[in-house]
Amino acid sequence: MGYHQSLSPNSYINNVNIYFDSALNNDKETQNYYFDFKVYNADEQSFKLDGEATDLSKVIDHIKAAESELVGAIIISDGQITKGESEQSQLSKLSIPIYTIGVGDTIPMVDIAIQTISAPTVVIKGEEMDISVTISSYGRVNDRVNVLLYRGKKLLGSKYIQLQGGGSLNNAKFRITPQTLGKNNYSVKTSVLTDEINIKNNSQKFHITVLKDRYKIALITGSPNFNTIPLKKVIKSIPRVEYDHYIQKGDKFIPSINEFWSTSYELIIFDNFPITPISNKWQKILAKKLVSQKSSLFLVAGPNTDKNSVESIFPFFHVKTSKNIVEDNKRKQWYWTGDNNIITEFISFEFDSNLNNNVFPPLFPKIFIETDENISNLAFFENSITTLLVAGEVDGLRSGIWTSSDFYTLYYKMTETDYEDISVSLLHNLFSWFMRTSGENELYFRVNKGIFQQGEEIYITGSHFNNKSNNITSITGSILLSDDKNQTNTYELNYNPVNDQWETRFLAGKPGSYTFEINLENESDNYTQQGSLIIDESQIELNQVSVNNKILEFISSQTNGRYLQWESRADLIKNIKPELKQEIIVKNARLNENIYSLSLLILLISIEWYIRRRIGLS
Repeated sequence: MGYHQSLSPNSYINNVNIYFDSALNNDKETQNYYFDFKVYNADEQSFKLDGEATDLSKVIDHIKAAESELVGAIIISDGQITKGESEQSQLSKLSIPIYTIGVGDTIPMVDIAIQTISAPTVVIKGEEMDISVTISSYGRVNDRVNVLLYRGKKLLGSKYIQLQGGGSLNNAKFRITPQTLGKNNYSVKTSVLTDEINIKNNSQKFHITVLKDRYKIALITGSPNFNTIPLKKVIKSIPRVEYDHYIQKGDKFIPSINEFWSTSYELIIFDNFPITPISNKWQKILAKKLVSQKSSLFLVAGPNTDKNSVESIFPFFHVKTSKNIVEDNKRKQWYWTGDNNIITEFISFEFDSNLNNNVFPPLFPKIFIETDENISNLAFFENSITTLLVAGEVDGLRSGIWTSSDFYTLYYKMTETDYEDISVSLLHNLFSWFMRTSGENELYFRVNKGIFQQGEEIYITGSHFNNKSNNITSITGSILLSDDKNQTNTYELNYNPVNDQWETRFLAGKPGSYTFEINLENESDNYTQQGSLIIDESQIELNQVSVNNKILEFISSQTNGRYLQWESRADLIKNIKPELKQEIIVKNARLNENIYSLSLLILLISIEWYIRRRIGLS
């Protein structure tokens, strides 16, 4: 109620206090309260206009609870309900009248606003998506407005809609096909009406993340070996991946290596390749391809790769031959490096290095390398000198080497145990990291706006890209909202099967800057996303700054009360006639049941009799 133009907040508070005093001056006994979404005793807290929301149902409940002690009630409000529901059934049961006084402008201010935007938070490149924009209009409006959809500064479409005003809602729908990968920024704008009071809510921004429709992998095999089939199985298990397999036959490849040079790949895997040193020409062409296409490179040692052959491609991996070579031809136990950032990025299960002795099989080291500064050692053999798996990113290019020639042993041995899921998940996520699809395990949530007004609804919606591959019933979601004083509130996320998204709604609380953390988890995985929002001091949208006399008149009519405008409030005090209740209280007592009272009574009678005799009275 602090934004009615006809009455300033301070003037309103002063006039309400004067109104209370006038009731006392007219010998009217009153109990004064104020309310927002709760009812407060005016004697306990100061009267203010910064409540988070308005809930008239709480007021009705409060009146009903004290009904036996009252002869009537007066509600002073603008009638704009922003929380709770009207208690129509409760009103007819009240035996006392409720008088209502309406505060605010009788003519609603004109305003249109973008109420909600319904759109997916993540889509696949090339797939059509629908965007639905809900426009609200207030006041006396009967105009056509143009709703415009932009991506950046580019106009994607426009729709004309007819507005009716009075709080009505209208929809404008768009269908587009995103083609640009990554985060796409969109905005919706509406044309401005002549008498509109607030044009800030005529535009709203949102974003949609666009993922690749297909990822391509090149598998180059120097000579088919036991690792080849497991590698192909891992590649096939990755969603939306296509691969081309090139097999070396002497000096040629099947299919032709020319197809490899002319095709763009996200990941190139060398399987038991090269088995002979590659030429300088081959190196130069490969270097240009990696830089121009931003391809990642992964080498899996094989039975035919030796020191001389692999040294010719070591510069692409930023490694060199190690001086510490162990040639005892024995399989060795190996361990993960648990505190590495790359490890934590592509290992989705809870990491426990103590599992190694019981889970991962010993492997045979084939090539021995030392890494440059930007390449990380992700796994090592038991002597802690010989590396098993290295990976890293230099100048935007990712690369890695698996130094054991029996990759197949890890794959097949793990499938024979209870830890098969760990093996599949590990290899799947390792390759996804090289292809930069690991971001698809992220959450894609957004808030319907960045700045809210106190009491306004906050709507957060989004999804995890792999929703369809998970059992939704096993996933729980929540949002932790924190203010600048680290005071927190938690809200539950609910899955909406209609739009295949998670969502929650809650009212904006006290003004300030807030951060939030979104969490989705099941028994094995935990995904988080952070964000921020701002809540302004105003408690309701300016487009609703008018008295809602309909709800106030209804309350009074249902209880045999009366509705008055603020300017006529004095008439109500004059016409209130207090009811006086006469009560006869009868109390009975049996003196023989109270010996002390009986003794006192006899003593008093005796004293009176003695005094009367002394002064000559009969």
